[in-house]
Amino acid sequence: MKIEIRQARAGDLSEILRIERASFRTPWTELHWRYELEKSESRILVATVEGRVVGYVCGWVMGEEMEVANLAVDPQWRGRGLGKGLLKALLERALEEGVREVWLEVRESNQTAQKLYASLGFSPVGYRLKYYPDTGENALVMRLSLTEVPEILTFSNKDKRR
Repeated sequence: MKIEIRQARAGDLSEILRIERASFRTPWTELHWRYELEKSESRILVATVEGRVVGYVCGWVMGEEMEVANLAVDPQWRGRGLGKGLLKALLERALEEGVREVWLEVRESNQTAQKLYASLGFSPVGYRLKYYPDTGENALVMRLSLTEVPEILTFSNKDKRR
């Protein structure tokens, strides 16, 4: 089984939407994803197995900062390191583009995602109260400085394809 991480293409949209709907209470719409695929600030990577999209990550680059906007893995493929591989690949790309800080928001209740982010060096820095409109749940804001985490500078191709 070969896992590949690559730039998303318009032809990936139906699989991205399938995973999005299976992963989130309030999924991004097809129109939103079409916009993301065209937006110059967006960086969207997909993980594929035998040509089928099984996960994705979307980040926005704004100068020396990036925000991780969306990350999901097909429920059948979770727990195999794909989310971590996608995020590491996105961070590598961010480094290549001169990004120095990466930010994200995560549901306060989503301990699995928080552990993933912490494993890559993200630290909690604050909260956004009632951030998620579907439930009113708070978001934990996490930050990663790419200038303070030297191991992120040394991703290998093997790591990116996990």
